[in-house]
Amino acid sequence: MKSPKGFRGRYFSLAAILAFSTTVTLANQTQSVVATKKEIQKQEELDDKEELTPSAEELDVVVVSKKIKTKESDATFASEIYTKAMIEKSKAKDIYEFLNTQTSVSTIPNIGNVFTQKIDMRGYGIGDGYQNVVITLDGRRLNSIDLVPQLLSSIPLESIDRIEILKGSGSVEYGDGANAGAINIITKGYEGANLKSYVGSNGLKFASLFAGIKQEKFSLSGYIDDYSHDGYKTIANDGTKDESWARNKGIKGTITPIENLTIGLEKTFSKMQLNYPNALTLAEFSNDPNTIPQPSWGTPYSKQYFSSDVWNFWTKYSFNDKFSFDVHMSDEDKVSNFITYNSINNYENKSYSTSLSYQEGDLKTLVGVEKFDGLRKNSTTEISKDNLGYFLKTSYALSASTFNFGVRGEKVEYKYQKNSVALNADEKLSALELGYNYKLDSQSSVFISLNSSYQAPDVDRFFNAFTNTFNGFIKPMKVRTLNTGYSYLGYPNKFKVTAFYSDVEDEIYYDGTKNTNLDKTRKYGLELYDRYNIAYNLYTTLNYAYINTKIRKDALNPTVVGNEIPGVSNHNIKVALGYNPTHRINLLLSHIFKSKTYAMSDFDKSFGKMQSYNTTDFSVSYKYKNYEIFAKVNNIFDETNALFADDGFSLGVYPINYERNFMVGFNAKF
Repeated sequence: MKSPKGFRGRYFSLAAILAFSTTVTLANQTQSVVATKKEIQKQEELDDKEELTPSAEELDVVVVSKKIKTKESDATFASEIYTKAMIEKSKAKDIYEFLNTQTSVSTIPNIGNVFTQKIDMRGYGIGDGYQNVVITLDGRRLNSIDLVPQLLSSIPLESIDRIEILKGSGSVEYGDGANAGAINIITKGYEGANLKSYVGSNGLKFASLFAGIKQEKFSLSGYIDDYSHDGYKTIANDGTKDESWARNKGIKGTITPIENLTIGLEKTFSKMQLNYPNALTLAEFSNDPNTIPQPSWGTPYSKQYFSSDVWNFWTKYSFNDKFSFDVHMSDEDKVSNFITYNSINNYENKSYSTSLSYQEGDLKTLVGVEKFDGLRKNSTTEISKDNLGYFLKTSYALSASTFNFGVRGEKVEYKYQKNSVALNADEKLSALELGYNYKLDSQSSVFISLNSSYQAPDVDRFFNAFTNTFNGFIKPMKVRTLNTGYSYLGYPNKFKVTAFYSDVEDEIYYDGTKNTNLDKTRKYGLELYDRYNIAYNLYTTLNYAYINTKIRKDALNPTVVGNEIPGVSNHNIKVALGYNPTHRINLLLSHIFKSKTYAMSDFDKSFGKMQSYNTTDFSVSYKYKNYEIFAKVNNIFDETNALFADDGFSLGVYPINYERNFMVGFNAKF
């Protein structure tokens, strides 16, 4: 923990100096002034060093949004914790860039769509990985009921207080889809005001304003941001570019009317629009990524509009120091409009959750109920997926050991209505989690856990992608994952290593023509995280993951048995070097490498492995009191990267991060 500095220490020293100076002669007074300057300079140097040393909270962070609070050192699961300070130092322009450059998670624009990017973790593939990780925002589930990835672009990066990545865990608390784990994004109300703006290459512009007040029993804060980009290239013969814009705003308030009772209400609204091109052929991409696509059907690009309108309500009451009760409700109205195809879908997502927790000494127990109702409708069709889950979780600490047990049951109901056709189906699924942690000493520990999880198919999986005819209610996916790991949470070194093995039944996938199941697959890997402070102002970080996947059995398509899951890189390396010449200057150099992989949906290896992904970024910032200026260069060496996809007939290439770009900006806090 940082010791107090600034007002208390310096002004106490100044008072002592003034008192002393009244008792000496003028000659001695001159000597005292010289000594005082040296003392102040020495204290400033110590302050600089102290500010750059990680605090105790960063060395052993409490996982606050796990439904049972757990310290990193006591956790029976693998985790990555990123604080607000870490997020700010990255100079990432949005949450997708932060996840892709700073964490073990991979993100990539969804066939060109930068606002709903695909997410992969632990070898489920860049094609379908986002459906195997549950993402929550302050407890609200962001996963969609269809094939549209989570809309993280509606979350201003400046509003995030911390990001928690729980790997191979979370199925008991979060249920449907938590096969790879869960990502919890936590925000908090703002106090004071914060103004941020930056501009960059290709007409990049951004500005945001956050403001708020906090009192003992009341808080109120709000934000507004505006993003626009003129586009990287021309995507149609009429001169249209892949331009985009997004605007987010929100207001949040909390009140504590009586002791032990907190009530919160939040309203957020987001809207965004973008143009993104169709795929290039491999020859076109190799010749020039700026080639204008010339598709044999349809338009050369898609123009899409999104909007999201959300109400959140939550309350928590502590009956005494042992029992507490909380409720969370949210209501989202979302619109997705493909303007080029005159296709509009309206979404209504409603979620409810409540839990009762008990804690006495080293025993923590939690029981809860969660309900998520999702509806998608257009001019002809209504289709819904409703989840109802209930869970029990308990944790017990005994000396150096921590034991964890949890169980969940969930019912999933589907309804489809189109004209006179009505279809119904339901599934009953369950999850189990067992974990054990042993602390070797105050800084190091080992853990082992067994987790069973599941994924109920999304509503698009039942229909043919081209004819939109009913394909059948395919099976849910079930996963059993064994994790074991070691962590050392100290200074100057913070080190974590985890090995995992996942046995998968009925993995859901798209084979290029239809959605179906793979009978049996398996995944195993090794994850390594290390942050080492070479000096108090010089550090390096390494995030490495080795992942191996294999299709073990598939009766419908035996020719793919023995193949890898496409879209999964065997080696993912993210390394960074940070240097602070003074506490005001921050330099950060980082590099990402993802090894070659088969194109998305290329299960039969028709096109061979595609090229690897490489990018090197550099950022610099200067902070003076509450003001900061910064600059960043992405893809310094002008690497050409892309998403490769098999559509069942040909290979499509979507260029991404294929040229050097920069941004400069400022940040001011009041």
